[in-house]
Order: sequence, then structure tokens, then C-alpha cells
Amino acid sequence: MYIVYHGNYFNVILSLKFKTMKNTTFFAAAGLALALFSCGGAEGNTEKTTFKLDTEASSLSWKGSKSATYAHTGMVGIKEGSIEMEGDKLVGGTFVIDMNDITVSDKDLPADKKEMLAGHLKDTSFFFAAKHPNITVKVNGYENGKLDAVVNILGQDMKQSIPVTMKVTEKDATISGKFTMDVATLKLAGMEPDPKSGEKIQSKIEFELDLKLKK
Repeated sequence: MYIVYHGNYFNVILSLKFKTMKNTTFFAAAGLALALFSCGGAEGNTEKTTFKLDTEASSLSWKGSKSATYAHTGMVGIKEGSIEMEGDKLVGGTFVIDMNDITVSDKDLPADKKEMLAGHLKDTSFFFAAKHPNITVKVNGYENGKLDAVVNILGQDMKQSIPVTMKVTEKDATISGKFTMDVATLKLAGMEPDPKSGEKIQSKIEFELDLKLKK
């Protein structure tokens, strides 16, 4: 930096110096903004990645109770499913549960009784599998350890916040957890109180979910 003390030359040179500094500052700021914008733009425009369900490796088990000491357990098949990720954020997904693929797994129940109970769950007493073969689950997001989902059963939408653990890598994803779903609003005939004893099957069904998905 130099200053020339020759009358008006001082003002001219100093003015030029300030203008140069302003221009340098402007271009530096513009460069920084461009760099930040580029980084932000890359994140904002992250491509969506689809992970498809591995039906053979995935499972959904259920437990229906009549009392604290009387319950039935089993599995229900998941026909298909997928989730969409945007970066490390889950932005959507859909799963289809096959209501004609219900099995009973009670250890002390004979095979014929298991088959009879499975058929009972499929008939008009419970899930009308002939008319409503599928339950669809639409996933809207994942936040604070819970899936924001809408479950459509018998044509009725039921909003659910499902606690699960989700892990995602570049190649695959897993979603697992235990949760309870109350189906009282469906008014299932099989859950109405027995006219004689007053006993009834509880409307809260317990589930354990283990989903494996691949890119």
C-alpha cells in the first residue's frame, strides 16, 4: 500500500484503493455464496433412491389376546413393498399385506386347530379376506424413531405412528420394531363381547416387524 501526497492525487489514489478493496470483497463474497449455494443445491436436489422389499427375508408376526393369560400368535405375509430415500431421509413408501396369508403359530395348538383359526381370521368375523384381500400401508416419513403411516384396513384409513428402528446403507435398509395397533374402530364382529359370558377378544393387536429391503 502506498499514498502519494501531491494535492488531489492523494484523493484519487485513495479512492481507487477503496474501490479495489470493495471489488475484491464483492468477488470473494460472491465466490463464497456460489460455493455454499452449490453445496446446498446438491443436498436439495439429492436423487431419490428406491429400496425394494425382500419378501423372503422379511416378516410380520402378530399376537391377539383375550386376556393376560390367553392369546394366539401367528404370522401374516407381506406381498410387496418399497421405500424411497432422499439422501438419508425417508420420504415415502408403500407396503401390501396379504390377508390370505395368515398363519397361526401357537405351540400347543394342533395343526387342524391352527388351520381352523387362520380361516376364522380370514372370514367375515374378522378381516373379510375374500372381499378385502390386502391391507395397504402408506408411509409418509420417519421422524423421532417413528414411521408416519396410514394403514388401510377394510377400506378404512387409520393413521398410525409406528415406533421402529431404521438403518440404511448404500445397498440395503432394515426396518424393525414392536408395536401395538388398536382396531376397535373397525368394529370387527369377532371382537364383540360374548352374549353369555361377556368375554371378548381385545382390540389391541401386538405386532413385531422385521423388514429387509435392497437397493
